[in-house]
Amino acid sequence: MSLLSDALGGYIGLELPDNNDFWLSKALKFNSARAAFASLVEQIEARSVWLPRYLCDTMSAILSGRGVELKFYDLTERFEIKEHLRVDEGSIILFVNYFGVCSQQAQDVIDKYGADSAVIDNSQALFDEPFDALATIYSPRKFFGLPDGGLLFSDDPRIKQSEFRDTTSESRMGYLISRITESPEAAYQKYQDAEKAICDLPVQGMSRLTEKLLRSVNYDAARVARTRNAQYLERKLREYNKLSLDIGDITAPLCYPFLPNVSAAKRAELIANRVFLPSYWPEVLTRVEEESFEWELVTNGLFLPCDQRYTEEDMERLVSLLAIK
Repeated sequence: MSLLSDALGGYIGLELPDNNDFWLSKALKFNSARAAFASLVEQIEARSVWLPRYLCDTMSAILSGRGVELKFYDLTERFEIKEHLRVDEGSIILFVNYFGVCSQQAQDVIDKYGADSAVIDNSQALFDEPFDALATIYSPRKFFGLPDGGLLFSDDPRIKQSEFRDTTSESRMGYLISRITESPEAAYQKYQDAEKAICDLPVQGMSRLTEKLLRSVNYDAARVARTRNAQYLERKLREYNKLSLDIGDITAPLCYPFLPNVSAAKRAELIANRVFLPSYWPEVLTRVEEESFEWELVTNGLFLPCDQRYTEEDMERLVSLLAIK
């Protein structure tokens, strides 16, 4: 027995249900999705990596100093790769299943460039099955209240679980607790501090705390609620959305991506009404041309919440606050 399991008596700790092991048992568990990606690149000894320009800087930053050449590609307005890429032997291509609504585009990348070269980033598509690719990566903390954590699925025997678990998750629980006891505004600085701390983490396995929390969530309820809310927003907003994606057929996306083709409330106006929207990703503006598709997403995109915390009444309020004209 370990020190964690052989003690008898003493104070009672945090009790959480163990709701599922149906897919976690098949995953390699890391302390973040970017750590999972860095571990993969290192273990297969990739010489170069294709990345989309529309991507968080942390995914490229974690590869810095690992002797990997980074190349970048552009997207079309349907989130397809804009140009034909040359993916040589020893190279891989990362494609993001953006907002959880681009699974067909991800499959097209696999079909075009080969399963052995494609890594699908499902960080924004937790409820999509792993692809038949070199690897599929997930970031469950984007969907549930977790201090860190990433998952990697792959049949490649070269890719192994990190030997050492992260032991620092407890230090990043503050904003999750404060969100319950205070308000999102009061906890926001703690959240930013936690995000920065995750960026600075070494590549390690998932902590025991995060794994326990992850096993306790109600996946089925979250899937149903997210799907219902996204479909409601699609019915109400599709005619005003420049993004021509079949969101109504999508299961449990991260958010509802909305690029208005009419006058609508700006991000700052929504925040003033306590509708807090993420920004994906301001740093992208440093590597794309003005008026490009990626530029417009960063500048004008509204990534609307549709997650399991909310009801259809909440979605109705959200649509009314958009003040579409």
